[in-house]
Amino acid sequence: MFVRLKTVHAHQRTYQYVHIVENRWDQGQVRQRLVASLGRLDQLQASGNLRRVIEGLVAQCPQVKLREAQQEDRLQVESDRLWGPVLIFERLWQELGLEAFLGELARKGRFNFDLERCAFALVLQRLLAPGSDRRGAEWIRTVEGRGFEALRLPHFYRTVGWLGRRKDRIEQHLYERGRDLFNEGLDLVFFDTTSTYFEGRGWEGWAKLGKSRDHRPDHLPLLLGVVMRRDGVPVSCEIWPGNLNDTRTVVPILEGLKQRFRIRKVVLVCDRGMVSAANLKAIRQAGYDYIVGMKMRRLLEVREHVLKRAGRYREVKHNLWVKEVWVGQRRYVVCLNPERAEKDRQDRQAILEKLQAKLASGGVKKLIANRGYRRFLKVTPGVATIDEARVQPEEKYDGQYVLRTTTDLPASEVAEAYKQLSWIERLWRELKEVVEVRPIYHHQKKDNVKGHIFASFLALYLGATLRRRLDTLRRQEHPDEAREGGSVEPPRLPIRWEKLLEDLSQMRAIRVQLDQERYLMRAELQGHAHEVFRAVGLRPPPLAQPLRT
Repeated sequence: MFVRLKTVHAHQRTYQYVHIVENRWDQGQVRQRLVASLGRLDQLQASGNLRRVIEGLVAQCPQVKLREAQQEDRLQVESDRLWGPVLIFERLWQELGLEAFLGELARKGRFNFDLERCAFALVLQRLLAPGSDRRGAEWIRTVEGRGFEALRLPHFYRTVGWLGRRKDRIEQHLYERGRDLFNEGLDLVFFDTTSTYFEGRGWEGWAKLGKSRDHRPDHLPLLLGVVMRRDGVPVSCEIWPGNLNDTRTVVPILEGLKQRFRIRKVVLVCDRGMVSAANLKAIRQAGYDYIVGMKMRRLLEVREHVLKRAGRYREVKHNLWVKEVWVGQRRYVVCLNPERAEKDRQDRQAILEKLQAKLASGGVKKLIANRGYRRFLKVTPGVATIDEARVQPEEKYDGQYVLRTTTDLPASEVAEAYKQLSWIERLWRELKEVVEVRPIYHHQKKDNVKGHIFASFLALYLGATLRRRLDTLRRQEHPDEAREGGSVEPPRLPIRWEKLLEDLSQMRAIRVQLDQERYLMRAELQGHAHEVFRAVGLRPPPLAQPLRT
């Protein structure tokens, strides 16, 4: 709503009328609507009514009144809290049905606090200020959110345990809700694992000593697995003892997909770290197809029969060529990236030149200890030389990777699906950097540990959903940037995720008092915050509004 001067020509004279108008969205166009006509400008000025009209309008506009009071240093600030990210993620929380679903589940437990609000606070903390529940109970007091002021540390402890016990039901709700919202089948699912560990002793009845990806052998690790859709939105997460090998996690994941989600037709995509003969057999017995990466150097069939098989590559795009190879009833797709092949060749040549220089200067023991050098060395008692017989075979691996699949998809689509796995893994790593799981201190309560980790999963879900919304908005506003071949991949952001959260966090909720009246003010939106509000379909609150006492 704004003031507009309308010029009218009548009786060979020109007059200006003061109108209050507003812009309205009507059938895809912005149209102006007359709210009020205040009269002729010259008459208002002559009678002095213009000043009174302006003063009256200012009195009804808290933003102007508060700005004047701020300049005169008459405002009393009561609180200054984080607000922008709360509004965005609460909007997504509600659209995903989590507020209503958790609220309904919590009512059956007869809690003496708002458990749904505490669950949202836990997830919000994972996104914005990862840490312990104790830290979360303190941090939430710095956040502007409905119901947050009543939350205390014991409420956080009770909520994580409750989330752990209801993890499967909430995942089921999100899966069904996701199908309704996005109208997509789950034709491809991607599986990846990571690890975390307990601070302190942990619970030895569950966590087991094993290989630590975090390089903390002194801590008890846990293995986490996440199933994701092709757009990067997670489906479910699982938790296992840290001494479990990755290859033994696939079967439980498949059983979950089949029993819990009743998924009948699905293609599981996973990398070579998940591949074992038992896993591939289990996938087929479960009735699923797969696309998996194969270890080229360690598997005899791949090394001797697939890579050495003659055949012409077909160019899919400039950095992806494919050819199909059958060994008996087993179907392989060999993929070649010419740019990567040249880089691999140059990297190997640089290693050989460096190795030759080091051999000339001595220090054989150090060379043997270096894995990159050792594979090209031939060592005899007291002498080390470059083993040319090992150098030449490496050329066949340049820029290549090998996939095995049971699908009847064209080789190009098999390769594209596997490339999505790298996009999924990149997204997973980016979000993990923001959504930290540690520290875990719930030593003796398995449900609390599950709830703590599951809150991070829900944070991942909200983060991935926001990425999807932003990507959709970008496609709508920049259709000329459509992706090559119309391929589907996890949403990309024009800025770093951390910078996006930083822009949102610049929007603060400031409660002030002026002349015995209280107001809620907000800071101006910064950076990409405008874009985020548009992406979730939310209008920012007024810059200033009176508060009811």
